[in-house]
Amino acid sequence: LVSSALSSAHALERVRWKLQISIAGTDEPVKRLVEQIKTISGGKIKLRFYEPNTLVPGSELHSAVGEGQVDAGFSIPNYFARKIPAVAFFGGVPFGPRLVEYNAWMRHGGGQQLKDRIYAEHGMISLQCGMEAAETGGWFSKRHTRVEDLSGTRMRLFGLGGKVLKKFGVAPTLLGPMDIVPAVKKGAIDAAEFGSPFWDHFLGFHKAFKYNYYPSWHQPYQVHELIMNKRQWDGLSEATRLILRTSCDSTLLSWLVQLDSLQPQVMRQFQQEGVEFVTLRDSELKKLRRAWHEVAEEESAKDPLFAEVYQSYKSFREQYAIWGDRAFLK
Repeated sequence: LVSSALSSAHALERVRWKLQISIAGTDEPVKRLVEQIKTISGGKIKLRFYEPNTLVPGSELHSAVGEGQVDAGFSIPNYFARKIPAVAFFGGVPFGPRLVEYNAWMRHGGGQQLKDRIYAEHGMISLQCGMEAAETGGWFSKRHTRVEDLSGTRMRLFGLGGKVLKKFGVAPTLLGPMDIVPAVKKGAIDAAEFGSPFWDHFLGFHKAFKYNYYPSWHQPYQVHELIMNKRQWDGLSEATRLILRTSCDSTLLSWLVQLDSLQPQVMRQFQQEGVEFVTLRDSELKKLRRAWHEVAEEESAKDPLFAEVYQSYKSFREQYAIWGDRAFLK
């Protein structure tokens, strides 16, 4: 199929779209994606790159693409989940699966069909176009051994993980990536989570906190997406769509492998600078898992769409378990 698209590159339509990213630090892989698409299409498809907040505020990027104000964007489903909570399952939820299982649900278990329907209702099409290494379990100024010890902690925490820790008395707050360390220095927050060790090092978390917790229970995977206005997408030829799809598939794999390879070096740097790694005990993870199940049921009870996506996700995982629980080392 790819060779067919390439051999007919001369027949491709001319595409000139504006593409804005929503997260600082993702510019390098997105620029590589833009260049790859340009090269494969023989210059027929050109996406003009824009930094965060250049055309529209990053928090409004999904809406802007859906309404046709911007042709395309590069973001994460969890940002769209602020408006449509069910979308969180497409970006990363507490106690989520390994990446292979996640993609099996998305591509062969009904997840992508649900996502396509939801995004189409808001004027968009979304292609998975990048995957992050697992996030850490959070950064803390004080060491704790029980989750109950976190009561009263003010923590920068994103998404459904915040609802889980709220059950233990944590006060979650949402801050932009570049605002986290300044908030710590001002005494506005006591703890934070953002991403994998690589991203946390990029933001300077090791200069603001001493304790870095593991494993990644609140967001074991993070998906990046190329979002496009659906009317624009529907007007593309099959060959052009294939170039965009295969370029995103390639970017997803290369991004994941590259980031995963960077984590050990960064963690060694953390240790050299005095960061202490702490592993949550199984007893504490069990408490957090129970709280997550409570949150999922509560959200399902008040949001039919959340319930629909959660049921698809949950049902697939229950069926997958006959293989997943046996095939891999724990």
